Formats: sequence, C-alpha cells, structure tokens
Amino acid sequence: MDSKTLFLHEEIIRNILKRLPVKSLIRFQCVCKQWKNLIKTRSFVADHLHHSSHQNLSLLLERSPLRLCLLDCGLRLHEVQNVPSINSFNRARIVGCCNGLLCVEIYHDKKFPPSLLLWNPANRTFRYVPRRTYSDSDECEVGFGFSAAVNDYKIVRAYAEFGDAVNRVEVFSLNRGTWKGIDIGNLTGVKLYAESVTTSGALFWSGLKLGAEEEGENYTEVIVSFDIAKEVFTLMPWPALDYSANEKLTVYENKLAMLCDIWDDGDGRSDLIDLWVMEEGTCASRKRWSWTKIYTSSPSPYVVDAMTVWRNQIVCQASSEEDNVERRHVLYLLNPTTNDAESFDIPECGYVHNMWNYVESLVSLGTYR
Repeated sequence: MDSKTLFLHEEIIRNILKRLPVKSLIRFQCVCKQWKNLIKTRSFVADHLHHSSHQNLSLLLERSPLRLCLLDCGLRLHEVQNVPSINSFNRARIVGCCNGLLCVEIYHDKKFPPSLLLWNPANRTFRYVPRRTYSDSDECEVGFGFSAAVNDYKIVRAYAEFGDAVNRVEVFSLNRGTWKGIDIGNLTGVKLYAESVTTSGALFWSGLKLGAEEEGENYTEVIVSFDIAKEVFTLMPWPALDYSANEKLTVYENKLAMLCDIWDDGDGRSDLIDLWVMEEGTCASRKRWSWTKIYTSSPSPYVVDAMTVWRNQIVCQASSEEDNVERRHVLYLLNPTTNDAESFDIPECGYVHNMWNYVESLVSLGTYR
C-alpha cells in the first residue's frame, strides 16, 4: 500500500478472472503477459470450469437440423453460432456434451460411420476426430465423457449389425489423438440404445441383454456403464418399474438417474413423470446398486415429454390437448424438492430435439492431427 504503483496479488486477480465469461477472458489475454500466461494454465482452466459449473450452468437446446439456443440461468435465450464445417452439412447432431465440449456426429451419404467433430462453442475452436470406415457394421452408439483420474476426454463407439448385439468397441483418447479397439467384455450379447449420459468419470447407456432363442427368452433391460479411466464395461440393474413408461437416462445431483414418462393405458397419454436415482454401494439388501424413486409429478393437463435434469429441476416439453398438429413452444421446470412447476415460452427456439447441460469453458481441444 506504500507503493506508488497499484498492485494486486495474483491470487486476487485469479479469483476475479475465474468469474468472467470465456469471451472476456480471450480478450483479456491482451492486457499483459502475466494475464495471458495465467489464463492458459491448466490449473486456471480447471478453476474457471469448476466455478462456472456451479454458478453458470446453462441449458443447450438442440433443434433439428443442428441449430442451437442457449438458455442461461436467468431463463434468457441466446443463439449459438455454428462452426462453418457444421453449416455445410444437412444432417448433424450432438451425441455428447461434457465440460463445455460438444461431440458432434456428422452424416455423409453412403459412408459409415458418420464423422465426429469436437467443438468448444465458447472459444469457437473445433477439431475433426480421425475418421474410421467400416463396411461390416450397420449401426453404432456413441458416448463422450471425461475422467479426472486420467485427465482425459474419450469417445466410445460400440458397433453392431442392425438390431443385434455389440460386436466391436473402439475408444478415442483426446490426449493420445488416436483410436484403439478394446475388449467388449461384459457387452457380449448386449444391445445398446438411446443417447448416453456421463457423470463421475463414467458413461451410461440403456441396454438389452439378449436372451437365447432356444431358451425362449427375449431380452432383459440393463444399464451399461463404461469406466472412462479403466476402459471397462459393467452391467447394472434396471429400476423395478411396474408400469408402462418412456424411460430416459439423466443425471441428478451427480448421480445416475432415470426419468420415466408414465403412459396412461386408457388414452395412451403421458401426463406423469417419475424420477429414479441410483445409489452405489452395499445397502441393507447387500446389493451393490439400488434404485430409489424420489419424485412423482402432479397430473398435468398436457402430454409431457421429460427431456433432462437441469440445475436439479426436471425440464419437460409439453403440448395441450387441443394442440393436435403442432407442439407448443413451451418448456416446463419441475422441482422435485418443492414440487413447484414453472413454465416459459421459447418461441424463438421452436421445437427442441434434445437438451444438454452446458457450461462455458476454456478447455483445450488438444493439438492432435
């Protein structure tokens, strides 16, 4: 304080900068060499991500074809500018979102599998993932996630012939910049379906354990877990549902969860939502995993479509009974703790194909070729 030159300790500067949006931080690298070096350090990138994840978690709304809107925590909509590479294709979709990075699948006519693109919308950087071509597979399921244990982002692709069980799995590591095949292990005889979700260093899919035809068995529903660090698959039980529902995996309070749109057998409408959460660890019944239903919504006058959990609230799209042709551009937030419901219009965004929890980040896409 006795100095004529104003001075702030680096700890104070760091504490201020980590609260700023990515766009500002990119500009502020021009202030001085000290700031530029600080903002690029791995520890600052991690601090900024941790703060943003807890304070500025947004909801990414994906329309089809790939056009994105961002709903911030103040329920304001913002358009997300696509990278030119995506705009040149008619068919593209997000297959994973983690720590501000998007994994985008881009379809080409008569080419399998689709190309993959990793993209950070906040700093507008992107990288194509090295392409692999297979002619002996008809379909594949994709997962994208991060493991703090190995400080690496990985893409998982599980291949299968149409309608059949997984027959090959390969993993792309952002650190290595290459693909490698791995043993399918517990995935033998398992078919994956629906989008994956990621939390706590693991990827999760809904799966079907196909039964032997000679034994008259069709399938058993399972949850498939992939440990990103160890690159090992594990099969986990499905919740004990005693009703017809449309199920969707999600994450609630950093735990694997499932949203169930309950179908009314009388009119085929879905007007109730259940939220199930999985607990891991030996419980009283000595089971390693156990599912608990923690919430059932109140009856709704609308046909509801549960999409995801955002800021510990269930996000739904809904249409009114008289709206038989076009779905209303309305989102609903259901709070499992207070049972409150909040609705808001999104006319600028239109029909939403999918939703992702999103946070701005400085995470680098690496330097692989």
